[in-house]
Amino acid sequence: MKGITTLFYQTSKLHHEEGIEYRMHPIREIVELAPSRHEGGAPMPEAVLWLLLTGEYPTAKQMDSFVKEMNERGKLPKRVEDYILSLPKDMHPMT
Repeated sequence: MKGITTLFYQTSKLHHEEGIEYRMHPIREIVELAPSRHEGGAPMPEAVLWLLLTGEYPTAKQMDSFVKEMNERGKLPKRVEDYILSLPKDMHPMT
């Protein structure tokens, strides 16, 4: 089936010669253009998520706001953390 498109998702595509694309952007391009924490470093995961969600590369202002919001949303309420810690240690993770 090489060369035949069998599945297409708006967020990603596996091209038989070019490799993986996210939102029509090849991985090589993403590595070069997506914001990173260090000069020449790997793209920030949050920047790649932004690209997947919007189809565009984030600006520095958008990236700061997005990271801040994700960090805020990632906090567990104390009661939830306490409940998780109270579960039996030998309980199966899928229970």
